[in-house]
Amino acid sequence: MAQSPRSQSLSDDFNANAVSKDQVATFDGQPRRDTPLTRTIEAAAFLSDHTIDASTFTIPATPIFEACASAFARGTLISTVMGQIAVEDLIPGDLVETHRGPEPVVWIGSTSYLPHFASDTTSLSYLLRLPGDGMDQSDLLLGPAAHIVVRQDRFADLLNCDAVLAPASDYIDGDRILRITPPGSVQLYHFALRRHGIVRANGHELESYHPGRVSAAEIGTNVRAMMQSMFKHLDDLDGFGDLAFPRTTRDVIETLRVA
Repeated sequence: MAQSPRSQSLSDDFNANAVSKDQVATFDGQPRRDTPLTRTIEAAAFLSDHTIDASTFTIPATPIFEACASAFARGTLISTVMGQIAVEDLIPGDLVETHRGPEPVVWIGSTSYLPHFASDTTSLSYLLRLPGDGMDQSDLLLGPAAHIVVRQDRFADLLNCDAVLAPASDYIDGDRILRITPPGSVQLYHFALRRHGIVRANGHELESYHPGRVSAAEIGTNVRAMMQSMFKHLDDLDGFGDLAFPRTTRDVIETLRVA
């Protein structure tokens, strides 16, 4: 697969502001704007001819759009066939290690967490910090879009699978997994693979990006069309395929534990 030099990866960390200056509501007790705020996402897609398309999108500051670019903070180490690579240095075409074996990155997007971002709709009002999995791994900083892998022996009998995916935010406990609000901006990333998979980030198992159920009946025709336009490597959002494991919540998992 053709790749660009890593020194030029994704336009130097995407180099984008999350929100245009003329769109940001006033902070610190000042009135908020009535009009919805937007974010900028910088994205790169690996096309069928092995070229990379780099694009900029202005999207509503709502969870369904923010989720595609807000799982891993800058500096997160992703396990690849070339060893651990910082998420900001991944480029489309790189082979990431998954539970199925190596899978190529086909899309990667980035946006920013901004402190005091005055929007009632945004999901990016906080981040999560948890220890790295292993003595040689640094702490992991995640966005609210991150889903972790949860394994229990009972899943095989109850769900016919080895694991499930749950929001990392469900496991905030004030001790091992902390909810934090950094005082400055933090660049965030997420990436999609040819097939949805489980990846290693600072030693932890998390999922690659997948939009989940995005039928027009569930999210609306206009929202689905806007999402479709962001993923230029696909003809249709159905091209994301199946989830590697079911998604659920901690509450449901706890119910299964005692069932």
